[in-house]
Amino acid sequence: MRPGRVIILGAALTLTLGVLAGCGSSSKTSSKSTTTTSTTVATGASGSGTTVHVTLGDTKGLDGPETLVATPATVPAGDVTFVVKNAGTIDHEMLVLKTPPTFDQIPVSDVGDPPAPATTGANKIDEANKIDETGDPNLKPGGTRTFTIT
Repeated sequence: MRPGRVIILGAALTLTLGVLAGCGSSSKTSSKSTTTTSTTVATGASGSGTTVHVTLGDTKGLDGPETLVATPATVPAGDVTFVVKNAGTIDHEMLVLKTPPTFDQIPVSDVGDPPAPATTGANKIDEANKIDETGDPNLKPGGTRTFTIT
């Protein structure tokens, strides 16, 4: 991981805020809002590789809050391996993105599945500049994926 700030965000696919992570349903149509959770993942000087265990979850699918829990929540810069488990009831994904100074400045400019630029009704972030992700297809409930960023 390059020095700098990286944020993990969990959100519904209807609000796939992919600064670092997004959660979502494989459902192609939904307009429900969900809760977003953010955790600072890496800042500071270089260090050796670290493993971060991430649990993505939800209690009522797209009808309720969704969560993202990263342990540890802060790691030194360097190689970071993410072990991501979907403990929810719907498909989820996690993205790693370099962010602006604060996560709330990330532009929400896309809509749909797959995300596409929108002039109105945007509810997703643009994934074009992602550093890495859990990959396609989204993680099924109970699924686990591992990926490493440098």
